[in-house]
Amino acid sequence: MNNKRLYRNRTLTDNLNMVFDFVGENWRLWLKLMIYFLMPFSVILGTSFAAFYDSSDISLPGITYVISIALFIVGCAVVTALGILLVKWFENYDGTLDGCDVSSMWHMMPKTSLKCLGIILLSAPLVALAALSIVIPVAGFASIFAVLPVFFLCPIMLLEPKNTLSGLFKRAFSLGYKKWGTLIAISIAMGVVAVLLNNAITFPLGLFMALESILGESASDSVFWSFILDVIRYLMCVAECFMIFVELGLFVLAMTFHYGSVAAEVEDIGLENDIENFADLK
Repeated sequence: MNNKRLYRNRTLTDNLNMVFDFVGENWRLWLKLMIYFLMPFSVILGTSFAAFYDSSDISLPGITYVISIALFIVGCAVVTALGILLVKWFENYDGTLDGCDVSSMWHMMPKTSLKCLGIILLSAPLVALAALSIVIPVAGFASIFAVLPVFFLCPIMLLEPKNTLSGLFKRAFSLGYKKWGTLIAISIAMGVVAVLLNNAITFPLGLFMALESILGESASDSVFWSFILDVIRYLMCVAECFMIFVELGLFVLAMTFHYGSVAAEVEDIGLENDIENFADLK
């Protein structure tokens, strides 16, 4: 029997370990799929990032920001769909990703990503209001913590497809508040992980920007030197965008495993699945 099933009662530490064990055991496939589906977004968004970091660009057209935000939201939907589909495959194939490849994912990703995009757009105003409330010290953090169950929406939608839209929101917040403290702790822990991973890119990028400002003055008339600096800046910005999607991917896995843990504890879903598949248990 698979001891790493989605629907198992786990502690906070167990859920975090599940995320890193899942990625660690399947990192080649996970990274390959992330590159295949998310790198195109990173390449395009890297252009906006590079222009933003370029001190010679005074301002960017408003349409650039709109397109960048739209691409980022679509990228969030894609990385969410990818993470949940991988967990679903892992669950259905008894703790392995055997047979999973780019081709099989490609057939499932468009429809699943559109569903996730719809949920993200529906929940975006709620999350945005909570984020804006951060200007109010105590109430702001309380608002952000209060809307954390929205991150259960996509896992529930894809793993429990029989729910209606209203039932989906009701179930997400019901399960989210059942283990609300653990949900907050997991979110903070994954936030710390995201900061550490992001620093692996932003710190070298910051050093490069400082070095560029020093060397650029001494070679300001060199077109070739300026071109080299632009290329390096662009590649580092693409890497930064891709790292953001990697961080989001880890967060999606954490939310999905936590959802499975809460559902198993509250409703014994794991036990029901074992009974239904009793003949396959070993």
